[in-house]
Amino acid sequence: MDILIAPTRFLPNVGSQAVADALERGIRQCRCASRVIVRPVPEGGRGTIDIVVRALSGRIRRSHTWNAAGREVDSRWALLPDGSAMIDAAEILGASEIQDVMRASSWGLGPLIMDVMRYHPRQIIITLGDVMVHDGGMGLLEYFGLRFVDEQGADVPRGLRGLERVHHITQTELHIPPVPLVMLYLRALPLTGKEGVTFTDGSVKGLSPYQLPVIDMQMQHYAQLLEEFFSTPLLDQSGAGEGGGLGLALLGMGAQSRAAADYLLDLLHLDTYWANVQWVLTAQMTLDKTQNLSLVATLSRRLAPLAVPLVAIVERLGDQYMQFYNQALKGIYPLVDKPRSAREVERMRIHLLEQAAFRIAMWMAS
Repeated sequence: MDILIAPTRFLPNVGSQAVADALERGIRQCRCASRVIVRPVPEGGRGTIDIVVRALSGRIRRSHTWNAAGREVDSRWALLPDGSAMIDAAEILGASEIQDVMRASSWGLGPLIMDVMRYHPRQIIITLGDVMVHDGGMGLLEYFGLRFVDEQGADVPRGLRGLERVHHITQTELHIPPVPLVMLYLRALPLTGKEGVTFTDGSVKGLSPYQLPVIDMQMQHYAQLLEEFFSTPLLDQSGAGEGGGLGLALLGMGAQSRAAADYLLDLLHLDTYWANVQWVLTAQMTLDKTQNLSLVATLSRRLAPLAVPLVAIVERLGDQYMQFYNQALKGIYPLVDKPRSAREVERMRIHLLEQAAFRIAMWMAS
């Protein structure tokens, strides 16, 4: 029995590689698998470059820049064998880099991109998962030449404080890097509206409920200014809401937007492995109606024409998860074997993953 193990991370404490290793140990306990192929798949957030570099024999490099709080830092990025460069935006714009979301700015991503340009990459891939700034990418665009001003013509401050006051764009010169940009988004969140990024992610970033409607309206006004400046529709493009609107700014700069799971499966060449196995085993934390672009959903869709069965280990099941059974997904196995507290599950995740993989291997072999 040949099995491909291709899981993603379980936040906050188990990365994709650790999940894959645990599943492999569980499968091998069964002694029924003749060949086990282990290929962890990142989600497109912080840590993506580590998995990609390990799989493709790339190199981690460091560049000097500024984080979301304006502090000087050295940020990691990856140089891949095909000449592409990959940046995890959350390395400098993630939760650990932010003390106050109202002041947090995406400006530091600009000098990081420009420093990467010194290596003459074929393209720059930017992952937007885990980004915690919420400035609509205004800081990034400011670095590359746009000037955002208030009604009196004065420069607005960086971060959400500036988004509140921006009235128009006065400078019409944008120095876009002369290299293709590819941005990877995890969810097809719209930028504005009740289903948009502010209402979905605002409270997680520390915004109060009473702030959300006002900020959503400010984001709408800001997006309209950018659409007028770039003379192109941006609001309706996939990925515009990712990273607190950072996706909107990158789209304005001409970036190609791609769903992270789809793109990373191709980048890691997983199709060369799943075509020659009898089963694919994956794992992710949550599966519900919002997970149409997740790893489980993407694998299920892409394996369907090959008739390769997929089994998924999931910690939390939500609404409408049954829809994923319409494709290659043949089984959903719960991570938690009995009622346990959240703290206990977090502490025991590795053991629970091994245990679940062993039971699934026994079922596969029967």
